[in-house]
Amino acid sequence: MRVAVYARQSKARPDSSEASPEAQVAAGEALAASRGWEVVHTFKDVGRSGWDPDVIRPSFEDLMSAVRAGEVDAVVVNELSRLTRKGAHDALEIDNEFKKYGVRFVSVLEPFLDTSNPVGVAIFALIAALAKQDSDIRAERLRGAKDEIRAVGGRHSGSAPYGMRAVREKIGALVVSVLEPDADNPDHVAIVERMADMSFAGVSDNKIATTLESEGVPAPGEAERRATEKRMQSIKKRRVSQDDSLIRWRAQTVRWILSHPAVGGFASERVRRGKAHVNVIARDEGGSPLTPHRGVIAGADWLELQEKRSKRSNPNRQIGGEATPTLLSGWRFTTCGICTGSLGQSRNNAGQDYYMCANPKGHGGLSIKRQVLDDHVAGRVWARLGAADIDDAADREWLTRAALRFATQRDLSEVQEERHETEAHLGHVRNSIAELQADRKAGLYRGRGELAMWRATMTQYRAFEDQCTAKLHDLNERTVAAVQVPSEWRDPGESPMAPGSPWAAWDVFKRREFLGLFLEGVSVGPGRDPETRKYIAVQERVTLDWRRVEPEEGREGGEG
Repeated sequence: MRVAVYARQSKARPDSSEASPEAQVAAGEALAASRGWEVVHTFKDVGRSGWDPDVIRPSFEDLMSAVRAGEVDAVVVNELSRLTRKGAHDALEIDNEFKKYGVRFVSVLEPFLDTSNPVGVAIFALIAALAKQDSDIRAERLRGAKDEIRAVGGRHSGSAPYGMRAVREKIGALVVSVLEPDADNPDHVAIVERMADMSFAGVSDNKIATTLESEGVPAPGEAERRATEKRMQSIKKRRVSQDDSLIRWRAQTVRWILSHPAVGGFASERVRRGKAHVNVIARDEGGSPLTPHRGVIAGADWLELQEKRSKRSNPNRQIGGEATPTLLSGWRFTTCGICTGSLGQSRNNAGQDYYMCANPKGHGGLSIKRQVLDDHVAGRVWARLGAADIDDAADREWLTRAALRFATQRDLSEVQEERHETEAHLGHVRNSIAELQADRKAGLYRGRGELAMWRATMTQYRAFEDQCTAKLHDLNERTVAAVQVPSEWRDPGESPMAPGSPWAAWDVFKRREFLGLFLEGVSVGPGRDPETRKYIAVQERVTLDWRRVEPEEGREGGEG
């Protein structure tokens, strides 16, 4: 008797496990030896379901090929469920195929199975049906567990993002995998934080990748848990040339890490975007984001980072780079009076610093000396502040609005932080709504099932949008209080920007905050008259757009 021993296991377990393929093969060989049979083939499928109709079992197909080729006289399995869990119909079809080629079927743990008589066939079918029922129950239990885990945001599959690790924690009645910064690899955590800081500063993903690569920082794929022999061989086959490094930092690697919601502490789920799948924030039935993880950066900061990254028209361009922050450029505050484009900073051959239109096409490159514009704008604000009459209704209202903004920045720091996070959530969910609408318009949701899923998701997002809007309204009401701007602002003296003044002591970011209390922005016109070619004085070139008095009114026209 020539025997083929077949073993199958849905998930790999240690070799010492009784259910391991090695243990199944050993049991089959022992049975064959006890009967004087010769084992000519052994087939093992590991990580292959015997229940899922979509799963292909290569070794099972090899077994059936050996049967059809007349290479075996008997097939030995540990138990019938190793052969199939699809039910009686599938089991009887396999047995009929065995009989067609004169092959006997033997089970180690079910020696009473004998399909040579009607009773044996009935028992065979009953056992096969019970095996399928057991699989159905396990699958339903697994689906229920995954749904419960997903409802609280716990991970149920996939590897942890770079710089993070999974730990088991109890959330309610469930024990789930929660992600946290990888304490075993603090250098990985530091790299993620550094990448986030660089991206916040406007450095492109490609520039971040090339910087890390040039510094010899090991790429995520070189980590021990990922650099398996099988994966390395697969990467080697995909190399364009032998000179290419197997694993290196790439722009898409940086993009995947920084865009993963877990980095900000949020639960994630995979959704389709065109032909690709991306990670997005997982939300509860009310649309609120699930936050079971401990992120590498704060959730509000992660949301703000995603907003900044989504606004970049060219993700491979380094915006800002190593440029030194200046008072009126780099924060979309100062614009060109001709094309309304933002003014950036530049330096001529003589070493003089200028603000210059970033889109000079058609108007000859509008520019103005940096120090001239800085002094003019700051001087105008300080002059109006010093001349404000508290007995005048308009001036008093103007000062009150500035005082409320100042209170939001300073006196109500906790409220401001909560507002900042809520605004970030609101912006993110609105972006998600826009993406969903675009996806449906592009035809990515078809059929009744997919459209129902789209509507359910849209309902969740809309509900969360309403929550954020209501919360912002409440936070705004909490800031209404009797506050005043600092007394030294009201009486700055004859030289409010001289050495020793508050202005002189502030850094560029504090000065920006101060100007932002009173101004919406600054517009700079041409430096020469287009007809006479005479120079135009700075006070005639520059338009200040003062902050509106009423928060609900539209933006008013600027004052020259």
